[in-house]
Amino acid sequence: MEATVIGAGVSGLTTAVALQRAGWSVSIVAESPPLETTSVVAAAVWTIAEMSPVERSRAWAIRSYEVFSELAQIRESGVVPLRQRELERDDLGPSWWDDKPWVHRLSREDLPAGYSAGWEIDGFMVEPPIYLLWLQSQLEQAGGRIELRPVESLAEFDGVVVNCSGLGARALVGDAEVFPVRGQVVMTENPGISEGISDESDQHRISYVYPRSTTMVLGGTRQLRNADLEPHPEEAERILSDAIHLQPRLIGLPVVDVKVGLRPARAYVRVEKEDVDGLTIVHNYGHGGCGYILSWGCAEEVVTLAGG
Repeated sequence: MEATVIGAGVSGLTTAVALQRAGWSVSIVAESPPLETTSVVAAAVWTIAEMSPVERSRAWAIRSYEVFSELAQIRESGVVPLRQRELERDDLGPSWWDDKPWVHRLSREDLPAGYSAGWEIDGFMVEPPIYLLWLQSQLEQAGGRIELRPVESLAEFDGVVVNCSGLGARALVGDAEVFPVRGQVVMTENPGISEGISDESDQHRISYVYPRSTTMVLGGTRQLRNADLEPHPEEAERILSDAIHLQPRLIGLPVVDVKVGLRPARAYVRVEKEDVDGLTIVHNYGHGGCGYILSWGCAEEVVTLAGG
């Protein structure tokens, strides 16, 4: 069984490795190598999230959690356990994740001033440059390869093609529902912080502080249909200010980098199979800001669809 995966971001790489583990011979064709994709800019943590289709995305996220639990035992994978707190200014009542063993709802006494709800989550931090290259090494060690070139049409391939083209799906398969969501992050040195914290009460002014091995990634922005890849200094200042509010230990730390990425979003994540003129296509794109969170669950569903 042979399959071609289009795209070398986290979705494409994960899907390719999942297919290989299921016995497929896999190659990736992509315009950009892994470290030049949007995935390398992502905050890349596993945390609680809500996407559409709701029930499927919850199952995808939980499956990804299970796989990351295994990968955290592999030092070179770049996946490590991360405890973080997610805070909300309004308490919207019970959530689907309240009964999960890796989530603990904070009591009123444990909430910072100004917040009405919050959770402590035992999730994972994924360090993108390390993890993406680790996935690539898994692909190549099993006989796969990455061919770097533009893809004009899926019709140029035979057999099974898996479309993990992200924003490229708009042109590649004519999906007008795909749109960019601009994200800007600020990187600082890590002064020894080992836990994360986030506040996404305002969907357009999100704030988070996540540690990596030597740096901190601070966010962020969620600007719908904005394809501007230039960093904005005023946004960087706001991000840093909001991050300091969440984690005062950041005060005085120098900024080491400012990055911008475009999340590939649509109304719902597209993981589905279609047959076009004798070609079997399995789509896996539109994850928005949840590419890492949903990665393994979506990849394994692609395996099922491709073999069905």
